Amino acid sequence: MTTEQRQEIIRLLEQGEEIPSEWARILFPPEKREYELVYHGKEREEDILANTLAVPLQPVRTFGSNGGSKDVWQNMLIFGDNLQVMKSLLEMKKAGKLCNADGTPGVRLAYIDPPFATKQEFRGSQDQKAYQDKVAGASFLEFLRKRLIFLRELLSEDGSIYLHLDWKKGHYVKVLMDEVFGEHNFKNQLIWHYRRWSAPSESFQNMHDTIYFYGKTKDVIFNKVYTEATEKHKKKFDKGWDQNVVPIKGERKPQLIIYDRQKVEKAVSSGTLDISKFARIVYKEDKRVLASDVFIDIDSLLSGC
Repeated sequence: MTTEQRQEIIRLLEQGEEIPSEWARILFPPEKREYELVYHGKEREEDILANTLAVPLQPVRTFGSNGGSKDVWQNMLIFGDNLQVMKSLLEMKKAGKLCNADGTPGVRLAYIDPPFATKQEFRGSQDQKAYQDKVAGASFLEFLRKRLIFLRELLSEDGSIYLHLDWKKGHYVKVLMDEVFGEHNFKNQLIWHYRRWSAPSESFQNMHDTIYFYGKTKDVIFNKVYTEATEKHKKKFDKGWDQNVVPIKGERKPQLIIYDRQKVEKAVSSGTLDISKFARIVYKEDKRVLASDVFIDIDSLLSGC
């Protein structure tokens, strides 16, 4: 706390004035971090969790009998302020009422698609009012940070979260997510590339959104996603091996990737392949192709835009 800040607090107290809420982080500073995003109106995590009011969830309509058993989990579509709803869900988790099928507490997967801070009002296909995206600047960051804090608390120990944004606020939110979930729990930055109509621009066309993928802990559940092999992949598989150069102990060295051991043995016997020149040999007999972190094959989702 600076000398000027101390003097200002003394002045406020002597004059009987209330101390503004933004002074909470100065009077009761949070845990020291190596770095963090600082902005006006940023509240302490403890205050956000404690001061948010829970709301009772009132059933309005039920679809289907779900097997007729009250003990079987039913999906819920909840209308309301999601911050207050998450406080209610967090209380359910603490009471053992928000569990996975195996009995572990919490939520295993969260996907959020928040407003993009466009300062616009959006309407539906029938020109009906859809939602407002008027929160911007520091208010937008704190609006989202509060919800990220609750989502972290709601996640199970092996849970994960995906957050979808575009170029306007993605870089700020990445830093916020590092703070809330821990930089070491960052898994991927996914690029959703899409084609769109050309528009006049003084710079490059904006043709992608970003999805940030974090885990609650290092034990996050991740089911691998595979894509169809390209012609280039198929040629490598048919050949039986491939080679590249990778960093090994600070030096770039040749690596051999084996897809078919029999074909490699034949190549070695015939003198076509010399395996002694490779610093590392990797066996990859599973010929499925892991999906990359750049999505380029889902333009159809935007066909109505």
